[in-house]
Amino acid sequence: MTLHDHNDPSQPPSANTEASIVNKQQPPMSVSVSSPFVSVEDISPSSVASEADSPIMTKSSRLAPPGTSKSTSKPKSKISSAFSHKHEWPNGKRPRGFRTQEGKDAAEKSKNYKTGVSFPHLSARCNSYEGVLKHAVLGAIRSGGISYGLKAMVNMCLGMLKVMKGRSSFVEVFKTSFFSVDPVRFGSFFGAFSFLWKFVNNGLKLYRGKDDRINGAVAGAIAGLAILIESHERRVSFAQQVLIRAGQGVYNAGKHRGVFSFRHGDALLFALACGQVLYAYTMQPESIPPEYLKFMINTARVTPEALALNRARVRGFPVDVNQVVALVKRQRHTPKALAEAAKLTEFTNIIPCAVLHPSYDSCKVNNMERFLQVTKNILPVYATLNLVPLLVLRMKRLLSKVTFNTLRSSVFLAVFVAVYQSQICAHRNLVKNGWMQINNKYFYWLFGVTCSGAAIFVEQESRRAELAMYVLPKAAESLYKILYQKNWVKGVKHWEVMMFSFAMSLIMSFYQQEEQVLSPFVTKMIYHILGKN
Repeated sequence: MTLHDHNDPSQPPSANTEASIVNKQQPPMSVSVSSPFVSVEDISPSSVASEADSPIMTKSSRLAPPGTSKSTSKPKSKISSAFSHKHEWPNGKRPRGFRTQEGKDAAEKSKNYKTGVSFPHLSARCNSYEGVLKHAVLGAIRSGGISYGLKAMVNMCLGMLKVMKGRSSFVEVFKTSFFSVDPVRFGSFFGAFSFLWKFVNNGLKLYRGKDDRINGAVAGAIAGLAILIESHERRVSFAQQVLIRAGQGVYNAGKHRGVFSFRHGDALLFALACGQVLYAYTMQPESIPPEYLKFMINTARVTPEALALNRARVRGFPVDVNQVVALVKRQRHTPKALAEAAKLTEFTNIIPCAVLHPSYDSCKVNNMERFLQVTKNILPVYATLNLVPLLVLRMKRLLSKVTFNTLRSSVFLAVFVAVYQSQICAHRNLVKNGWMQINNKYFYWLFGVTCSGAAIFVEQESRRAELAMYVLPKAAESLYKILYQKNWVKGVKHWEVMMFSFAMSLIMSFYQQEEQVLSPFVTKMIYHILGKN
């Protein structure tokens, strides 16, 4: 019997004829759809839901006999359960990053294949306290080894820049990178954190019979005590970073729930933080971490002595003209710059451009030279920071994309420096021509906000929040030190340990139950180094 066995062979069969033929030739079956895969299970056509009952219409439902009752329906599929969340979404709109539990499970199964992870996750069954202890020990060994190797590789790549410039030997860089205290402490810290987090979290799960936010929060707070392994300076840095990341997670959680939302908030946050940092760079350099201040001075190529002379004049103190002339002579200078420095008085209105950049008489030429030089100098650093995670964690990422992002980040920093110095030069030219007589310290904060607000849009949008999270802790530390000098705030002993434990309590609670509110950088770092609980 053929499929076209009816009155008019030239015409296609009707739906009823086709359905009857299918029912005669094929056994009852149905399709159960589970995200993201399709599987065949035992469901008869009479149990298929009608179009009105489910947004998903299968072929079986289209071929159902006309006598089938619409009230007869199969249980909701896993995909249709995703639509049950719709009434909970703000304004009926799916939040960014929302995933059902089935989607999370599927993403977890395929994560190793999508990201190209080359490090296996060591684990053990946690159905007993002995299993929990074994799982925590294996996790600590893995996390400690990966973090030690990652830190040593970063130190090695940065040290090779010194070898290329003839400032160090390869043997010395190798010994410092792999056998110094720094990578050992770094690996020990992550190993201890992984052990405490896995042991407490799985122990609470076994004891309470629940796997919820409370377990993650308590385990994260206790594991945060591992920060005591690190030095005081590193503890402060870590505490600042994770506290900002925890705040970002709280903001994203509120945003996904429709509580608040602010477009380009990351760019505004970056601009405000840079305003504080550049104010401190000009007026309160002691409030900035020494290594970061050194980086800023080397990038801008304005000597600390010139910055000190500018601070003295902003605060109304006289300057020594002989000291100014000696400063210009020590640098590569032009005759015009030296002559202009010699004409200054003790109470000159403002330190001129001839002292800030004596190598070039033209401000435009100087700022263009700064743009090109910053791009050239920072390019190897960004290349190292982009390539090391590529080699260690993301083997499948395209090299061309990494190269483009490296160049883009270098141009971002070059634009940042060039725009800031252009504003400084414009201010001095206005004073020189008599159009302005004010040299207020808050101008430097305003210049920092405007230059960073313009430069941040050069970077790719996905990195803007990361840059804001990087600068904000340094701005907060600078503001705290300035307020502490004025006796407006008081110091608290071991505050960095308390802040780190509190922040990790929030972060690990989010990571366990709502990881989409954390930034992709944080979730990837936790997953690749610590793994899933």
